[in-house]
Amino acid sequence: MTNKSEDFAKQWMFYRIMAIVVGSVLIVLTLFLISVRGLGNPEPTFYAAAWTAHGYLFPVYVVATFMLSTKLKWSFGKTILIMLAGTIPFMSFLTERNVAKEVSQS
Repeated sequence: MTNKSEDFAKQWMFYRIMAIVVGSVLIVLTLFLISVRGLGNPEPTFYAAAWTAHGYLFPVYVVATFMLSTKLKWSFGKTILIMLAGTIPFMSFLTERNVAKEVSQS
């Protein structure tokens, strides 16, 4: 494996991990949001800290997406749309799958 392919493999894995982590945390927090605000359940003790943690994870996901986009030479618009996928529950999983198909074809 060359240095370039090793570098790409690391960036690809970093992006995949961050997409899964950010997506998973967002789904769990969205379910709690529905439970607390929609159903009137009491707010869990970790609720505010969990949203803060997601606030720190999301910029890492954005950096991972940007790093991958520079390697794959994505357009600015595509890069922004993939970054925004981390703000919609389940969308980061779908986007990660689509990117995986694109990477495997190239």
